[in-house]
Amino acid sequence: MIKSMTGFGKGETKSKTGVFTVEIRTVNHRYFDFSAKIPNNLILLEDRIKELLHKDIKRGKVNLFLSHRSPENNNESVAFNKQAAGRYHKILTDIKKQLDIKEEIKLSHILSFADVIIHDEKSFDMDAIWPSVKEAVAMAASDCNKMREREGGALYKDFFARIAKISGYIAAISALAPSVVAGYKRKLDSRIKDIIKNKNIDKARLETELALFAKQCDISEEITRFKSHLEGFRKVMETGEEAGRKFDFILQELNREINTLGAKANDIKIARAAINIKSELEKMREQAQNVE
Repeated sequence: MIKSMTGFGKGETKSKTGVFTVEIRTVNHRYFDFSAKIPNNLILLEDRIKELLHKDIKRGKVNLFLSHRSPENNNESVAFNKQAAGRYHKILTDIKKQLDIKEEIKLSHILSFADVIIHDEKSFDMDAIWPSVKEAVAMAASDCNKMREREGGALYKDFFARIAKISGYIAAISALAPSVVAGYKRKLDSRIKDIIKNKNIDKARLETELALFAKQCDISEEITRFKSHLEGFRKVMETGEEAGRKFDFILQELNREINTLGAKANDIKIARAAINIKSELEKMREQAQNVE
């Protein structure tokens, strides 16, 4: 089953070292693009987290947020940075004067700056806390993947419906193809009669007309290849393996075949069906951008 690249997940674990909370947000991207916001005292775990996530998430932009909360009975050191607070107060005062702002500077404004209140970050043994962090990451990834699978299910239904429409259009083209050949044959017969009327038959010209007929009227190969690519798309939908990249390639091939088919047929009904197919393929291409 295919998966969307859009998702959100959260995981939380509790241990004697405190509570570890992980949030994961994913959006579409051509490759696996990982970024993380992690406390300084846990930054050494970033590579482990990235490797763990990449096993479940093959493609997409992944934003991870990791936070730690000390146990309630832990006497965490908290200090007030007077110098930083004074500096920010001066900056806010200057801004207030220059922009003629009437609002008073409040404590909440100063406390909004991260370094005004200093938390004494505890040092951790990375190997000791990794099982707890790993579990939180796995929980968040699982939660995120469930959402991606739900989104993927919706994309699957959309693709399925569009393929059904396209199959109907290509069936109509297949039915029209013999009449197109017959029409070309009538035109060719007329041209040959015109040539024969002349006293001197130009053999080279006759061969050229025949070659042109053979080239222009036969769209059976394009129809066969188009159907084959469409079936390939269906199979990728079922397996879901590297579906996004495979969809990109298959849709390019489908567009190539339908463009060639429409140009060769030179028939108004086939041209209309080809336009409808290209419209559906474009919608599928847009949807495929969000498939993992």
